[in-house]
Amino acid sequence: MELFALLTFNQIWFLLPLVIAYSLVHAGTRHEDPVPIFRHAARFAGSLFLFLLIVYVILRISA
Repeated sequence: MELFALLTFNQIWFLLPLVIAYSLVHAGTRHEDPVPIFRHAARFAGSLFLFLLIVYVILRISA
C-alpha cells in the first residue's frame, strides 16, 4: 500500500519539470550549440536527480 501511495499524485512529481528546466537553463548558459546543451543538461539532470534521491532516502530513513 505504501508503494501505491508513493506513485500517486505527490509533491515529488513537481520535481521532474523543475529539474529539467533548471538543467536546460544551466546548460544553455554554458554552451551555444543545441547538441552540447542537451548533452550537458542530461548529465546535469542525472547528477541532480541522484543527489536529490540520496537526500530523500536519508530523510526517509531518519524520519
